[in-house]
Amino acid sequence: MNIVIIPFHDWRKIIKEGFRTRDAHFIEVLAQKEDLKKIIINRPITLLEIFVKKKKQAINGEVIFQKGRFTLYKIQENTFLIDFVSRNIFKQIIQKYKWYINTYSDKKYVAFIKESFSVLKVEDYCLLSQNVFAYKLAENLNPKILIYDAWDNFTKFKVYQPILDEVEKGYKTFAKYSNIWITNARENLDFFKKRFGPEAIYLIANGVDLKRFVHNKESKVPDDLAKIKRPIIGFGGKITQLLDTDLINNILQDTPDVSFVFVGQLLDKDVFNKIIKQPNFYYLGDKHYDTYPNYVKNFDICIVPYVTDEEQKSGANSIKVYEYLATGKKVVGTFGNGLEDLKEYLYLVKTATQFSEELQDVENKKDKIDLNYHSWENKISSLIELIENEANSR
Repeated sequence: MNIVIIPFHDWRKIIKEGFRTRDAHFIEVLAQKEDLKKIIINRPITLLEIFVKKKKQAINGEVIFQKGRFTLYKIQENTFLIDFVSRNIFKQIIQKYKWYINTYSDKKYVAFIKESFSVLKVEDYCLLSQNVFAYKLAENLNPKILIYDAWDNFTKFKVYQPILDEVEKGYKTFAKYSNIWITNARENLDFFKKRFGPEAIYLIANGVDLKRFVHNKESKVPDDLAKIKRPIIGFGGKITQLLDTDLINNILQDTPDVSFVFVGQLLDKDVFNKIIKQPNFYYLGDKHYDTYPNYVKNFDICIVPYVTDEEQKSGANSIKVYEYLATGKKVVGTFGNGLEDLKEYLYLVKTATQFSEELQDVENKKDKIDLNYHSWENKISSLIELIENEANSR
């Protein structure tokens, strides 16, 4: 069966930063399935967003079909992308996140998407949406099977609080129309089942990219990391509300003899500013996903200093944790955010004192994870099995 994918992230962002997010990993593995025709419906974008976020306007691919600001690209064999560069710059500025919700249901965009399906001779297809903002588009299409991937709990992100009613409406819509609902963490599964009641909900946790973190044996020490005194305690991930800054400040002060290196995208400046920049703290900025593994492979201990308060958590199941564990490094984290499911393989602590104590010994005495089970390839196999079972039940 053909599969249509609505990722959360813009394709230009994925190419610029690397295939590091859940939706990007799904696409990368699905693209390897030569027997499937894959069509990606890209997140709408404006020239202003392209300029501000320093993205390339052009998509690397062959133009198959085009109408005005809508374009259908062939980006690789049997993989296509539908793109919409909107002129509504002022609406995007005024409406912010709500602009995406409205633009996904733009009548001309929906019509172009359906025309593109005709050009590609796509009739029966499975629609996989990983974007809660695209709920109106999902209503306008008529897939044989609709799957919604609720990969994080957006009702808990403070950045989306101004449009919380729309986010909840999106979840309710997908709960009503989806044949299959998947999510990445047990905490999310329980929350979504109770709050929105999808008929069929399954857990497909995040995974690890074996190609980059295991099969690629290169572990060159990056220049900016080579200058830092060891042992190096490393965090690789986005700077968001999930970080427990009080905990971080305490362990920075308690263990001045080790270096703390943070690598990743700075999404919440308020959180970053709450971290007291002591002499043993180093922020090395964001790194392309093809370069990032060299940082993790050269950390001495990997950490997940996340908040444990129920109101602040987002039902995360961190991809970084699987990447950490794939390298065989010692991993120290806090309870919650899906880490309990991996307690056999990492060190869970409750206090800053316990955290600091674990940082005194770099040796990892925990069991190793089953890399094949936790691979993205295995996660996609589980997804395809769900699709096939649903198709056969009809």
